[in-house]
Amino acid sequence: MNADRFRVLVSGVLIVGVVVSATLVAFGLATALLVGWGGSLSGAAPDGTAVTAFAGMGANLAALRPVGFAQLGLVALLATPVARVAASVAAFLLEGDHLYTAITAVVLLILLASLFLLR
Repeated sequence: MNADRFRVLVSGVLIVGVVVSATLVAFGLATALLVGWGGSLSGAAPDGTAVTAFAGMGANLAALRPVGFAQLGLVALLATPVARVAASVAAFLLEGDHLYTAITAVVLLILLASLFLLR
């Protein structure tokens, strides 16, 4: 993989991540204007959980609550740089560049640890 293809891959991952994130957050905000944060597009009973409580994101998405879509957009935004580093690991591996593969893999592990282990 040459440098230009590598840049296209990385920029593509970043663009897709930001567009998906922005779309989900915008959809959540737009639908919140219609039914409120705790309301539901499917008519489910209002939920009293806090907007900042991500533990209920799956249930909020299942009930088609706007807060669930906005939260998923924020998770997508957080996942975008992680996906970029993961794509870099794969690209360096395909190039056969073992030093940069190892360095980038360590960075990926640090990112994942900071997201899932540190509170």
